[in-house]
Amino acid sequence: MRRRGVVCVVAVMVAIAACSGAEPSGELGGGTPAGPADPAKKDSGTPTTTADGSAPGTDAAPQGPPPTPSGCITDVTPGDHTFTCEGFSVDVSIPAACVNPGCGLITELHGDTGTGALMDANTNLKALGKQRGYVVVAPTGPPWPGAEPGSTWRVQDDATIITIIKKVAEVFRTDPKKNHVTGFSRGGFVTWRLLCKYADLFASVAPATAGSNNGTSNGFTCNGVNEVSCPFNAGQANGMPSVEVPILFLMGRTDTPVPLGCTSRVREQAVAAWGLTEKPNVDGDALYKHRRWSNAKGTVLETYEHSYETVNPGPFSSAKGHCFPGSTMDPQAPQYAVPCKLPNAFTWGEQVIEFFEAHPKP
Repeated sequence: MRRRGVVCVVAVMVAIAACSGAEPSGELGGGTPAGPADPAKKDSGTPTTTADGSAPGTDAAPQGPPPTPSGCITDVTPGDHTFTCEGFSVDVSIPAACVNPGCGLITELHGDTGTGALMDANTNLKALGKQRGYVVVAPTGPPWPGAEPGSTWRVQDDATIITIIKKVAEVFRTDPKKNHVTGFSRGGFVTWRLLCKYADLFASVAPATAGSNNGTSNGFTCNGVNEVSCPFNAGQANGMPSVEVPILFLMGRTDTPVPLGCTSRVREQAVAAWGLTEKPNVDGDALYKHRRWSNAKGTVLETYEHSYETVNPGPFSSAKGHCFPGSTMDPQAPQYAVPCKLPNAFTWGEQVIEFFEAHPKP
């Protein structure tokens, strides 16, 4: 979402209010891939791919009948494809190993002025998914209503996103225990909503730079952000996840579009609703802290709270902490240029896929 003088960028794939059906009121947006990964980043332990790009330790040769095209999914060969599903452009990355049943499925949701491709340019999840055996889905939402190019998401699109996820899962016979969603900014708010409304569908989720209001009503504003989220309030319609789902959450200390008070609030709402207790600090330094909460059921909430900011001067410098740590997108790109200024101690996309790998459904 974009205000005058303040950029609100969204990806789970926002600058918005916690839980109302309001239309997007601000911009949460993105960029273009650029140079090599920064050597100062936290080591993710990412395995290398095989010669054909399949996940390590898996046989890329078909082990049974190949997937069958169905509905909007018209090409089931390995590689990167773009389909039109439910009226939306949908990028789908299919590792060679995933012509066989049993791969995981990750959906990534962009923020305001972004696209599926620009979201992935910040997360690198398609490449990571090819290494680790995940089909990656990156849809592009309806047009952003402002003057800038790109797209956004609306509350009424939530069910459409679920329809697309189910169709991809059906065609590629993905493992329902390894179905995950992530989103940034407005896409992060969508991720929180999908958790509240469709928790039983997901093994784990990773919202970024998206928060919640005070929980007394499913709407209004969250520190000036007007969008629907997940208030963790059973007294509201679609206000509480039906099951507890592991969460990885990105928070910017100097985030302008979605302030820290807003993102902190949804974290505390989850902690209270699920009876989570904070464990010893996982890791961190002066610029970031990785924290972890859990309960007797084994439910986990982890956060990365950071002080990194967008490049200044740059087209999205006013967004400040509303950025992707470790992204190698061009920070001067005219559209969706929201990488954090390097170096960063961790790479958000790598932490997301590692969390998803560590938290399938039991």
